[in-house]
Amino acid sequence: MLITDAAVRETAATLAQSLEGDWILDPEAPADGAAHLISSDGRAISFRPIFGGATVQLWITGNAAPTLLDDATPAELAAHEAHIAARLPEGHRYNKATTLVTDDEEDPAVIILRTLEDHLLPAFEYKPRYVGHRPWIDLFDNALAAVTAERGGLLAATAEAQPVATTEPAPVPEPGPEAVAEPEPEPEPEAEVAPAPERSPQSQEPAGEDHSDDAPTPADESQRGGAPAGGDTQPEAAPNRRPRKRTPKRRPKASSN
Repeated sequence: MLITDAAVRETAATLAQSLEGDWILDPEAPADGAAHLISSDGRAISFRPIFGGATVQLWITGNAAPTLLDDATPAELAAHEAHIAARLPEGHRYNKATTLVTDDEEDPAVIILRTLEDHLLPAFEYKPRYVGHRPWIDLFDNALAAVTAERGGLLAATAEAQPVATTEPAPVPEPGPEAVAEPEPEPEPEAEVAPAPERSPQSQEPAGEDHSDDAPTPADESQRGGAPAGGDTQPEAAPNRRPRKRTPKRRPKASSN
């Protein structure tokens, strides 16, 4: 967003309310088309639109250094001298240009305030040595690193001072009897039924033919023939024979005389 010459004073009044401190419009500033703000400690801020209001040129003016008491210690005196050497001297300027054309179409007062806070206001206490130099960022990084190192050393010293608690190792449980899985019974093979031996027709005896009880069997003949003649062996018992039926004799009838 562009800024016109008529809107410069109104933008300066908005900045005076937004800045921290007692900033006001400088009543003694010349009417040169720029806006001038002044603080009670002598610091000054000025800005002027350039390039048709598309860009604004900002600058700050250093104020007098604070005085040091007469009864200051050597340490306080050394710190005061270092502070004077680092700050922007009285009457010296430091400037910064910034564009007002942005994609978000921000208000010029917002862009100017952001540029002052990021690039110009810290330069009152830490003057830059060249364009784009921001020594306050280096100081912050160095201070942060020092604090981190100090805390790390303190934690290390505390850890060394505290006794290290030794923990006894937990007893290892004795291995119990492992459960042995019983093997599953194997299925018994099915018994094979052997086929019945076929009888040959020659071995079958003809039906209705019986051996006589009186006739000796071949086995008996072989046993009789194979037995020794005069040995200690007892004679085999005679085979049982059926008693023969005898026909009764007829008696003669008595004659009657």
